[in-house]
Amino acid sequence: MHFWLILFFFALLQTPGFADDAAWNCHQDKNSKEWVCSGEKAQPSTDTDTDTDTNTNTNTNTNTNTNNEPLAQQPAPVPPAPTEVKETAASESAPAPIPETPAEAKPELQPKPVAEKPIPVQATVHKAIAVKENLRQEDTRQAGWHCKSGDGSQDWDCNLTGPDPQGQPRTVAAEKHGFSLLDPAFDAKQEQVFGSLASQLKYDPWANCSIEPGAPGGFTPGRHLRDVSPLDVHANYGEVFDNEISSYEGNVEITRADQHSLSHTAQYDSVSQNLDLQGEVYYSEDNLSIYSNSANLKLAQDQATLRNVQFINPSAPLRGRAAAAYRESKSLSRYKDVAYTTCPPGNTDWVVHASDLKVNDATGKGAAKNAWVEFKGTPIFYSPYLSFPVDNRRLSGFLAPSYGNTQLGGFHATVPYYWNIAPNYDATFKPRYYTKRGLMLAGDFRLLTPYSNSKLGLEVVPNDQERHISRFLGSFKNNSQFGQYISSNLDLNYVSDKEYFGELGNALSFPNFSHIKSTADLGYRDRSKGISLVGRLENYQTIDKTLTGHKRPYRRLPQINLDLNHAFDFMPLNAALDGEYVYFQHQNLVNGQRLNIKPSISSPLHNEWGFLTPKVSLQHTDYQLSEKSSTDPNNVPKNWPGAVTRTLPIFSMDSGMTFERDLGSAGSSLKHTIEPRLFYLYIPKKDQTNIPLFDTSNYDLWFSNLFRENRFSGTDRVQDANQITAALTTRLLDPESGRERLKFNIGQIFYFQDREVTAPIRIRNLPDFVTVPEEGFETPPETDSVSPLIAELSSEFTEHWSGETGIQWNPQTNDIVRGKAVLHFVDESERILNLGFHYRRTDLVERTLIANQNIWQQSAADNNYNPLTDPAVLHSNDLVQSDVSFRWPLLDNWYAIGRWQYSWLYNNTQETFIGVEKENCCWRFRLIGRRYINNINTVNSANTQLAEGTSQSGVFFQVEFKGLTGLGERLDTFLEQSIFGYQSRQNELTTP
Repeated sequence: MHFWLILFFFALLQTPGFADDAAWNCHQDKNSKEWVCSGEKAQPSTDTDTDTDTNTNTNTNTNTNTNNEPLAQQPAPVPPAPTEVKETAASESAPAPIPETPAEAKPELQPKPVAEKPIPVQATVHKAIAVKENLRQEDTRQAGWHCKSGDGSQDWDCNLTGPDPQGQPRTVAAEKHGFSLLDPAFDAKQEQVFGSLASQLKYDPWANCSIEPGAPGGFTPGRHLRDVSPLDVHANYGEVFDNEISSYEGNVEITRADQHSLSHTAQYDSVSQNLDLQGEVYYSEDNLSIYSNSANLKLAQDQATLRNVQFINPSAPLRGRAAAAYRESKSLSRYKDVAYTTCPPGNTDWVVHASDLKVNDATGKGAAKNAWVEFKGTPIFYSPYLSFPVDNRRLSGFLAPSYGNTQLGGFHATVPYYWNIAPNYDATFKPRYYTKRGLMLAGDFRLLTPYSNSKLGLEVVPNDQERHISRFLGSFKNNSQFGQYISSNLDLNYVSDKEYFGELGNALSFPNFSHIKSTADLGYRDRSKGISLVGRLENYQTIDKTLTGHKRPYRRLPQINLDLNHAFDFMPLNAALDGEYVYFQHQNLVNGQRLNIKPSISSPLHNEWGFLTPKVSLQHTDYQLSEKSSTDPNNVPKNWPGAVTRTLPIFSMDSGMTFERDLGSAGSSLKHTIEPRLFYLYIPKKDQTNIPLFDTSNYDLWFSNLFRENRFSGTDRVQDANQITAALTTRLLDPESGRERLKFNIGQIFYFQDREVTAPIRIRNLPDFVTVPEEGFETPPETDSVSPLIAELSSEFTEHWSGETGIQWNPQTNDIVRGKAVLHFVDESERILNLGFHYRRTDLVERTLIANQNIWQQSAADNNYNPLTDPAVLHSNDLVQSDVSFRWPLLDNWYAIGRWQYSWLYNNTQETFIGVEKENCCWRFRLIGRRYINNINTVNSANTQLAEGTSQSGVFFQVEFKGLTGLGERLDTFLEQSIFGYQSRQNELTTP
């Protein structure tokens, strides 16, 4: 609300307006064809020659309207005078520079007003502000051209109301439907004035309401030119009294740089420095456009009074009105009978009203009395007194409340209170009440220093009404920078119990992870020298009840990483060193210390048509193992050696070529590329079964993984390899936009030996009575001579359509083992449609069970169970899932939004939500219902054990009046993560 009280023209003395129309007496010069008009009643001309002589002796700057356009003002007659005066000034100290009085006009004895005769001032026709005379009358029509068919002919009878739109589109008034308790906050005439104010700005403030507030990217402000730009004053008449008081009448126009004002009259007293503007005062600059009936400015005291003010602040964007505005000092302003909105002209969906408003720029505070908000013509909020910030300075006070509902927690409401303790630290209290759980006390504390940023969060339920226990969640985050290269990060989290998130968490942010991670690191990083040294502590708290014992991850207490990289300038040679020390800790598994060092040298040779990169590495790993503190029942313990050492050389050769050609004509050409690539890898075999798995697993094979040196993630396994990867990539590129119209990848690995180095796996969904090895079941060697043939196709068909698909074919079994297909549609009108399907089938579990029958067979037979016939076990690593998400228009800016994830393997819905939203430049409404799975439980039966989750549902809504406040849950992040291509509009209130 404070936007329009800024600086306006108070320190700058320009104010816009329209001249007072008189009955014009106009005639055309026969020689120059220029029109000359006087502001007096028309007198019949009796002598054409006299008229011609008068025009000849008058040096008036006028324009001929060759396009037969209606004129806002006709040039006023300028009586003969010995000289012409064009008033110009370059200083802000004089709002209207006083013209020099001709020497012959100065009285010798008694001082008399010098301007007994009007002083001619340059007059100009301004088409940019063309306005009909009836603008000041009660013309309730919308600004713009209004036409009807002429009588008895096919010609059109057109007239102009307000400023000439000059071909620009405008909002067309429509009949209002629906229920409304109140009259419109702005009547038709005021809306017409808003249209005039908007037309004086250099850009439409509401043209791009979907982007962040502020001027458009191509806009160039002119404020910085004020000190060096001349001040031009144009008027029909000008008078100067005693070289102190200047008076201008008729189409008074004042211009300097980005500032432009229009008024009927202007008077300036250079002694008292008072400026008085009367008669439809219009003023505009880069960030402000104002209309007022009158304006009185006391420049020496920095005071001003305006009556019947209307304003537009384009950077907000914001518009409104006030019955009176009083500027009492440079920092203090008061306003009477205020109404404002961020809705564009013609739209008053929501409006804020206040009887009195006071703004103090020095303290950054504003206060309103008898403030109330209307929405769709209905009052929805009232407060006898409100206090609010007027700039970026933070103020203590209540924030917008939020509401929601979950199946296990019930309806909940939160009313946050923000406490601005000091400039560099603050706190927010967020008490929340659950109808099923009771009161939760929550809050966070923030501290900002020149070197760090910290945040402490805490949630406490003193007494859960369902469980009759106290519960809590705590977190602490800190980012610090010590000099240019040293930094630290802390992210510590802890929760009282595993069911906390499922029962008390917000369903929109319910974690889809099984562990809560806490980390702390301190690092030195100098990228210019290729040095990175980082020490880290990492701990996990498991919240998935099905993950017990050996299924939990290792803690890293500590982990130290050293990475060195150097490229030599005098030759194509790169040297690197990857070093790591980590101490793994676990309650139910073997503990160990691991030291890994991997120096490497590569020689990248490349030019425009190809590249060749030979690389040699030596990986040395040393393990120090210790006993575990406890064991799991039904686990086969393994006697690990106390120390293990592994050293392996690695050689790789990566090469590729690029062939290009242009397709099509010059106007619609595409660049076609063919890029073959060969990658050779050799690593000797070394038995690694005596090394436990701390952080290692198999990579999922796709095209991007064909060129890795190791098919295992982590360091505990280094594959044995003698293989070559052959791949081909072809593209169709749009040279103008850089868009990939088509991209096709195909590749396959050819093995020259069996892969005997394998990593054990833990098979899911096995009942507890089945005996399993402590380290997991060892997988059998890979004996296929080729990998699955991988093909991937992606395309940006048009600017709005894109898609990708991939398939993997196993030639040994003649089966499709991987597949995916995704289609995206996103257009400017924010219609979004995403269709996806993912497929994965593997026989790894079956082959592993067969290879390890001697371990599990007896325990399974004792319980009359066979995992080889249990589909829940055999397909535990399989995936057959579809995913549909959308944002689609319904009517009148209403959109349907939703997502549906369905598992065709288990024939159930994994997650779904559906809702509606409406958003325009001034308000937003969202309502969604979500059904999801959490609270995973272990379900035992005679023959199987499955992890099943509890389906829950929640309903959430959000209402936001842009530029004011909002109610309900913030759904932006949730929708952006759930719907590909969804982008929230950023012109919203930023909370502390």
